[in-house]
Amino acid sequence: MPMNTSPIPFKKVPTLNDLKGIVPKVQALFFDMDGTLFNTEEVHAQGMLVMAKKYQIRPPYSPEEVHNLMMGKADHFVFDMIKEWPGVPEHWTAQDFINEKNANVIQILKNVDHKSYLAPEIMGLLAEAKNAGLYIALITSSEKVVTQELLKIASLDSFFDLVLTRDDCPKHKPDPWPYLKALEISGKDKNLTLIFEDSSVGIEAGLKSGVQVVKAEWY
Repeated sequence: MPMNTSPIPFKKVPTLNDLKGIVPKVQALFFDMDGTLFNTEEVHAQGMLVMAKKYQIRPPYSPEEVHNLMMGKADHFVFDMIKEWPGVPEHWTAQDFINEKNANVIQILKNVDHKSYLAPEIMGLLAEAKNAGLYIALITSSEKVVTQELLKIASLDSFFDLVLTRDDCPKHKPDPWPYLKALEISGKDKNLTLIFEDSSVGIEAGLKSGVQVVKAEWY
């Protein structure tokens, strides 16, 4: 079936039957992580604020604007945006920034009940898809260390047949490379696959891959 050139929005987490209304013979589900699988965009923003306080970094934007600038972007892109901000250590590389921010994010996650950032309906959809024999992949711009920690804390690691993080990909969203690689590895037909994304950069990557995108609006 021909795919739409725009994402299909869902205000609530869909059921497998809802998804079969889009692709009746759906074989694979590819999930973004932050803002889609987990409501963790805010946690990443908090990690940035902790770092800003520690180093007295003075963003030329409000906390809300900083959150919007970061949303959906790989951390090396974020570093390119902030490296000239007052207070950012001059010797920092992108990896220094990533290591510092991720340490903060992991500490925050360990001190918060995962139920506060994971919709129970997500667990239901993953279980439905797994029981139906669908191929389930996680495609994220977050680093492997944060991704593995999140999946472990939320007890979701057993659901995924494939996990591709920023560390696994030479190109990042909005480039479609991560989704094209997932299609290659899975061997699934792009016309029988659905991508779940919340951010503009993720949606762009999904649409460029030729796969129908479901826009996650449930968080």
